[in-house]
Amino acid sequence: MSKQMPASSKEEALYIVFLAMIAAVPAMATDMYLAAMPTIASQWQVPESRVGLSLVLWFVAFSLFLLVCGPLSDRHGRRPVLLAGLTLFVLATIACALAQDVRQLIGFRILQGIGAAGPSSMALAICRDRYDGLRRKRALAYIGIILTVVPAVAPTLGAWLLAWFNWRFIFLTQGMLGIVALLVALRFRETAAERVTANLLGLLGRYQRVIENRRYLLTNMAMGLILGPFYGFIAFSSIVYIQIFGLSERAFGLLFGINALMSMAGAFTCTRVIRYFSDSVLLSVCLVGCTLAGGGILMAGHWHYLAFAGFMCAIAFFCGMSRPLSNHLILQQVDRDIGSASSFIVFYQFMVGAVCMRIVTTDWSDPIFVFGLVALLLPASVLAIWPLLLRMLNEPVPTTVGS
Repeated sequence: MSKQMPASSKEEALYIVFLAMIAAVPAMATDMYLAAMPTIASQWQVPESRVGLSLVLWFVAFSLFLLVCGPLSDRHGRRPVLLAGLTLFVLATIACALAQDVRQLIGFRILQGIGAAGPSSMALAICRDRYDGLRRKRALAYIGIILTVVPAVAPTLGAWLLAWFNWRFIFLTQGMLGIVALLVALRFRETAAERVTANLLGLLGRYQRVIENRRYLLTNMAMGLILGPFYGFIAFSSIVYIQIFGLSERAFGLLFGINALMSMAGAFTCTRVIRYFSDSVLLSVCLVGCTLAGGGILMAGHWHYLAFAGFMCAIAFFCGMSRPLSNHLILQQVDRDIGSASSFIVFYQFMVGAVCMRIVTTDWSDPIFVFGLVALLLPASVLAIWPLLLRMLNEPVPTTVGS
């Protein structure tokens, strides 16, 4: 497949911002909304668990339709799936702002999750279509830098909108941002050089071909575990800082933002060092760093909130550094069914994150110990099989790989 390169460095930078914008749709749709959930429950006089369904079912719809969008883009192209997803996202988001009860909100949030799956799944596929080699690694790293801004800014922005206006303005703001992304996407030119002719069942069946690619499957399963503790921290952060260590909401926001900045620093470091070191060396450093930091939380995370925060910052840094490298390594293992392969990467990462969130937010007697155990065991398990995985990836590629 020929790679289309931007005409200038300015155009290339704008294109990377565009890819980061569409990849950030899920974080924008969830993180901005978190602060409003207690207010919505109080206004409609329903249990917070009912409002919480609007978040849980959003993730269910989003994750399932990730698996649909990839094959559809292999058949019809990236552009139709991207535009359809953004359009549905905008309409559903505006409908959320107009919801009159919790049932309507849950229903519209499900539609919003379905719409968000389109742009999210297309970001990796478009990057795989458009770039290769060092350019792809660099593009993924810059996308990672921009992506970390969203979880750092979105909760604060949502809280401000809630304080200044009301929760409906959170959805209206999401809708306006979605419209901006849609207008930019209208200028997007198709990048998929090949089309697949099959019905929907046949398209979904292409996941069997992707999964039968042993190099892709094992690499994806291993690399997806690295981010598990970072996703778990998103759900665990308020528990550990506010409930356990007794910090204020402002202090919590500051520490959460520092973690996002450390992830950004890791992604930026990746852009600086990828020309000097191989992926295997850099990923080895990230795995060792995450494992040691996870062990630090397990051993010393109870001592003081600064001890926990310091080790967590290390995990955020190495996760931010590893993400573009691991995504590039996974995408290297396929040369067909790119949309399906890209969607499955995002789907698997979200599933690992969801399981980690569930584990670390369960009512344990010693939650910091449990979080530290997760933060230690996941990267340590990848580190244990890392030499075997590298040996497999260094073997000659069979002629059937990627088909």
